[in-house]
Amino acid sequence: MRLSTKNCARKLKIAGVAALLVLGACGGAMGQTLQPKAAVAPAGGAAPEGGAAAEPAQPSWAVNCDNSQKGLDCRAVQSLFLKNTGQRLLTVAVRVPPDSKKPTMLIQVPLGVYLPAGITLQVGKEAAKTLPYQNCNQAGCIAEYAVTEAEIAAMQKGSDLRVSVQNLAKQTGFDVTVSVLGFDVAYAKVK
Repeated sequence: MRLSTKNCARKLKIAGVAALLVLGACGGAMGQTLQPKAAVAPAGGAAPEGGAAAEPAQPSWAVNCDNSQKGLDCRAVQSLFLKNTGQRLLTVAVRVPPDSKKPTMLIQVPLGVYLPAGITLQVGKEAAKTLPYQNCNQAGCIAEYAVTEAEIAAMQKGSDLRVSVQNLAKQTGFDVTVSVLGFDVAYAKVK
């Protein structure tokens, strides 16, 4: 049985915030490197079995909204999928909570990650940051980050995101570049 995104969102809470980031179980994808519009390869760089190719389903950002007690709660969202399986590898969402008015980035990755390592996030050419996981459930593991206005501005001007995680063997599970194509338009709608 498949639950709708709206029903799943009600069940995911991070620090009291509904997260609308739902992944399918993608444990087998953790040993692969994803580069948009390129072939998926294991972290060592060799071609995967069967020559599977991967690219984002849509290299642009979308806007998802929910009604809440405080009004409309919207987020700019992008998900990356494995082309040969259709499984979701990564979801990134940026929202501006109505109460704080400060942008928050949520990153969800599949299960099978090395939790103490967290998620490594790099915006453009800035120094990479390590984000701790806040929650894991059957849908995946989530990190939440108070993204700065400077980072939002860099993303609006075209600085891509780089997201890396370690697998349970403490090796690079995947290292993904997330395109910001369309982020400026989507973010304008959520703030």
